[in-house]
Amino acid sequence: MYQNNQMLAQFNRNSAAVSIDPSYKVKKNRTYVRVVIFVVSVLTLLFVGGTVSAWVGNDDAYAYAKSTVSAQAYVVVTQGDTLWSIASSHAAKGQDLREYVFQIRKLNNLKNVTIHEGQKLLLP
Repeated sequence: MYQNNQMLAQFNRNSAAVSIDPSYKVKKNRTYVRVVIFVVSVLTLLFVGGTVSAWVGNDDAYAYAKSTVSAQAYVVVTQGDTLWSIASSHAAKGQDLREYVFQIRKLNNLKNVTIHEGQKLLLP
């Protein structure tokens, strides 16, 4: 019986040492709050930056796209025209006509060399 009382007393002393300090819980909660505030701040900055960038940047992208499209030369296909004849009349002197025809097909998404009267073809 004496041994049981001794073990019980020892157990009660050890359990008191294991109890959690209340200030530790407060510090842990503060850490969580700080992390949440930091994450929310970063997300807010990213959102505001993206919104401002999209709002301000669209005009520049639109102007660039408009100037790029309008600056490209094109030709309207007339009766009797072929890609080869168009390439020979518009290619630079000494430029390989086969390569120029390939570039015209690629630029206009042509599957083959068939073209139709009235069709607009962009030139490289």
